Amino acid sequence: MKKVLFHSLTIPPDQVSTGKLVADIASKFKENNIEVEILASTPQYRFDSKEFTDGGMKKTSKKIYTSFYEGVKITHITSSKRSFSRTKRVVQWFSYHLKSLIYLIKNRSFFDSIFIFSYPPTMNLIAIFTKKILKKNTVYSVWELYPEIANKLNEFNNTTLHKIFKWIDNYCLKSIDYVVVNSEQLKKYLVENRNIKEDKIKIIYHFSNEEEVPRCNTISNNIMYAGNLGTPQNLESFIDLFLKSSKDYNLTIYGSGSQYQKIYNLQNPKIKVYSYVSREKLVNLTKEIPFALVSLSPEITIEGFPGKTFDYLKMNKILIGYSNPNSSLAKFIEKYQLGINISPNDTNIDIKFAQLEDEKFLNQIYLNIEKMNNNFAHIHNVANQYINLI
Repeated sequence: MKKVLFHSLTIPPDQVSTGKLVADIASKFKENNIEVEILASTPQYRFDSKEFTDGGMKKTSKKIYTSFYEGVKITHITSSKRSFSRTKRVVQWFSYHLKSLIYLIKNRSFFDSIFIFSYPPTMNLIAIFTKKILKKNTVYSVWELYPEIANKLNEFNNTTLHKIFKWIDNYCLKSIDYVVVNSEQLKKYLVENRNIKEDKIKIIYHFSNEEEVPRCNTISNNIMYAGNLGTPQNLESFIDLFLKSSKDYNLTIYGSGSQYQKIYNLQNPKIKVYSYVSREKLVNLTKEIPFALVSLSPEITIEGFPGKTFDYLKMNKILIGYSNPNSSLAKFIEKYQLGINISPNDTNIDIKFAQLEDEKFLNQIYLNIEKMNNNFAHIHNVANQYINLI
């Protein structure tokens, strides 16, 4: 029987969408009688210990805890809480990597294949190790492309380090068995700019395995945003344009992150800002809001794709993208007709909002959302694509 290890930074009970995505894929491996375990950190973001799966997290050694998710064993490596300081965060990453390398060496006989998920970006070092040193079938899922994304957001200004990191990343992508990306645009970029062989790059979209929420009973002029409030989300820029609208729209924001206080200070009668809430509460609080904002820095085109997009679709929200027209996000919204995309270069947001007043247009979007949830981005389809890589 093939043995598989999933390696991720975050995993439930951390209430992070990408962590749950990894756990849900692993659970489908188990349903298909594939022996699978998960290696991750202890919670770094936010969680409710009472909701922890299968009886909670049990300490098995000084730096190791275990838990279960849908019957899949999770080994948690003790890690400190996520820091918003870049320097401290990098130190946390390498500390986690060192501990995970020790675990991988000790348990190398357990698995034949390892699926590695790219946040943090230094996960490429682990992928190199598992392929070149441990000689394991290695699949690396690239959800954000570094160092490009950091360079575009002015988070990585050292030219020498940029070149070194890019060389390491390229070496990783060329060495491993498969690279998973979440857009056609990113695949094309890796082939044309990184010289990665096309046949080793697989396009597998994100998804949400949350319970589907019924659509709103009526269409109102209300927009929601839920998630991280940081530099890549570029939310302050959207608010600046939003406030220039002559239409009677309202924006409600739920989130946390490095830009939370700045966004919180922008509240006015049209904009309300609240701290992070659980998805269960979010669903209840936003059940009568028909539109959901997915905001992304205009500098980001193919380098990143917000995972919250698919959770919004499961909540039956019509998407309002705020991103570069050439971004993977904008192309995705337009290709599958799931809403509208507003360019950060637009000066009149009301032209875009006018499209949301067309009842026929909105009804077609709801039909397209239904197709996306039930077919293309369904957990079974996504998991099967991953299973085919072992």
